[in-house]
Parts: sequence; C-alpha cells; structure tokens
Amino acid sequence: MSDPKKPDLPDLPEKIEATFEKQPAAAPVSRPLEDSSTRALSDALSSSFKIVKVLMVGLVVIFIGNGIFTVEPNEVAVVLRFGQPLGSGSDQVLQQGLHWSFPTPIDEIVKIPIGETRSVSATNCWYAVSPEMEVSGQLPFAQPSLQPGLDGYALTSDGNIIHAKAIAQYLIDDPISFEFNFLQVEDLLENALNNALLFASAQFSADAALYKDRLAFKEKVRMRFLQSIEKANLGIQLQSLDVQTFPPMFVKEAFELVTQTEQSVSQMRNAAEGDASSMLRRSEGQAKAIISEGLTRSNLITSRVVADAKVFDQLLPHFEANPEFFRKRLIIEGMGRVLENAQDTWLLPGVKEGASQELRLQLNREPTLTGEDQPEE
Repeated sequence: MSDPKKPDLPDLPEKIEATFEKQPAAAPVSRPLEDSSTRALSDALSSSFKIVKVLMVGLVVIFIGNGIFTVEPNEVAVVLRFGQPLGSGSDQVLQQGLHWSFPTPIDEIVKIPIGETRSVSATNCWYAVSPEMEVSGQLPFAQPSLQPGLDGYALTSDGNIIHAKAIAQYLIDDPISFEFNFLQVEDLLENALNNALLFASAQFSADAALYKDRLAFKEKVRMRFLQSIEKANLGIQLQSLDVQTFPPMFVKEAFELVTQTEQSVSQMRNAAEGDASSMLRRSEGQAKAIISEGLTRSNLITSRVVADAKVFDQLLPHFEANPEFFRKRLIIEGMGRVLENAQDTWLLPGVKEGASQELRLQLNREPTLTGEDQPEE
C-alpha cells in the first residue's frame, strides 16, 4: 500500500480523468472562453503594432519633409549645423531651388537676399527733422543758433560748419562675410558713412563743399566709405551714393546771395566769352574770305599780265616793222571800244599844229508842257 501522506503519482491521470468524467459539462465551457480572449488580445496587439508602424512611418515622413526647403530667386541660403556653416568655400552657399537639411535643432537655415538693393543713410551731420519732414524733404525753420544735442554738423577745413547727409545703396557680394563677420552690419555701414562725411568735410572749405567743388566732395566721401567697408570685409558692393550739403539755416540767405552773384558773374563771363568766340570766328572767316579773294585777284591779274605779255610778244614784230601804222591801228581799236555804246558820233577834221579850231553845238531845250497842253486822263 502506498503512503497516505504521499500521493501516488501514477494514479494522478486516472484521478484527473475521473474528475473530468464526473464533470463532463465544465470542460467545453472554459476552453472556448480562453480561446476568444486570446484571439482578442492577439488582434488588439496586432492592431496596436500596425498603428505604431503607421505612426513611425508618419514620423519619418514628417522628419524628412521638415528638412525640405526652397531657395527663392535673388537669394541664397546657408545651412548651419550646430551653429557652424556646413561645407567649405562656394559649397557653403546654396543657390536657387529645392534643398534638404536636418530639421531644427540639428540644422538651421539662414536665407540671405543677395538680389535686393539695400540702402543705408547717414544723418549725424544733418538738421534735427521729424520723420514726416524727412519723407517730404522739408527743412526746419531758421534759428539764430544750432540746437545742441539735436542738430548735427560737420567742421570744414576753414573753420566753418556745414550740414551734410548721404544715402548709399548696395548689394550683397559675399553672403558669408556679410551675414557672419559682424552682428549688426547696418549699424557698421551707417557709422562708416558718417565717418566718411566728417573726414571729407575736414578736407574742404565750406564754399567748396557747398558750391564750388561738390563733385570732388562727393568723390572724397565715396572713396573713404569704400576704404572702410573693404577694410572690414563686409562682403558688399556699392551701387550708388548720394551726398547732399547745405549751409546753416541762419546764414542760408547770405550763402544764396553769394551764389546768385557768382552765377550772374559766371553768366556774364560766359556771355562775354561767347561773344568773343563769335567775333573771333567771324573775323577769322572774313580774313579767310579776304585772303581767298586776294589770291583769286592776284591769280587773275597774273594770268592777264601773262596773256598781255604773250600778245605784246606777238605784236612786237609788227610794231618794229611800221610803228606809225601800228600806233594808228591801236588808236582806232581803242576809239572803237570807247565809242561802242555811243548813240551819236561826230568826226572832226584834224588841224595843224599851232592852229585853233572852233566847235559850235546848237542844242534846243525840250518844250515844257503847260496845263492846257497836258493830255487828258
């Protein structure tokens, strides 16, 4: 016999079978429930895995899509990876078109408008004007003195003061230098332009900077400004520079009077120089005409003298053969030329030497018509 404390293991299957035989209805009910829950759990897990896969694919697509960017015309882009430009040399600058980079915070896109004309103005040496007056170009009213801390001015080489302002227009030539060499490039350009105005003013007198030599003053400002931006390596290209100078308002009338006087003197000088040039050209023309006429006459006289000499040479043998006959012939030919246009001709007989000859002419006056003899109209 087996120990009652220890179960007999070989008999366990029989006991289990006996138990199942005693409860035949319980086994068919528990197994279908377990299979349906397992299938439900399996379906739920499968659906979850599918959702997770879709989400992962969507995240990948979103990640890739966020890295796509477009560079528009007239601009370039630079990709910064952890704050440093990506690439080297010309490869750092991305041109127009579609590009891709890692999204933030890995990469950062910096777009730089290189085709856009930018401008910077320098007004530290100009009047204190409001924005409305600046837009309309209106000047402030004349005051007996400058307003300290408000009105700007520049000192000239002769110890006077003038007002000046400048507007520079430029294009970005080197995007990397322009964007990353300095933090506030516009402020640096404005300071450089103000410095150029002050430097040029110190090289010119007030009269020259305001009226007489304004082009040279503008050129001095331009050269100084170019030296500053080239030294700083800002990566820009200067397009145009407009410089304006103006006298202080309280002496503006005196400057204008001097200018008007100089303009009148200049106009009179120009008129006098024009008259002198006109008279000189006219005199030269008359002199050339006189010289030409003299040459023509001299040539004509020369040709006549040569022709006469030839005729005399031809007539000389005839004269030597019979001088008296030749002389009479010449007299007759001369008288023929003299009396060619005479209406009446009288021939007088010759007289002997020492004898006198009397010539009487009977001339009748034309009758005068009286009132009665006048023909009727």
